[in-house]
Amino acid sequence: MAEEAIIKSVRKYLNYLKDNGFNVSYGILFGSQVTGTATELSDIDLIVVSPDFDKKIECRTLDKLWQFAGRTDYRIEPFPCGLKRWEKDDYTPIIDIARNEGTIVTLN
Repeated sequence: MAEEAIIKSVRKYLNYLKDNGFNVSYGILFGSQVTGTATELSDIDLIVVSPDFDKKIECRTLDKLWQFAGRTDYRIEPFPCGLKRWEKDDYTPIIDIARNEGTIVTLN
């Protein structure tokens, strides 16, 4: 289980996205922050789930996800994922890993 400070940071980021026009459903925190192997230098692996990401994602959108991460917590590494894709994808390894070990982080 991730430390409360990490979950709080992720929640802050997700809310920042929402406040800036992103239709975020929730986030999936995964990787070392969840498995207990994180160090002081570890990043924060996060799948950002939004129905808007089921459509083609423009480079401008990816840029904003990363820029906003830098404004809230530079350790966050966002991976956009559509809601339908999150629910039905059975061919993307990173989604499979997040499903198996991830923690859902909701917005406030």
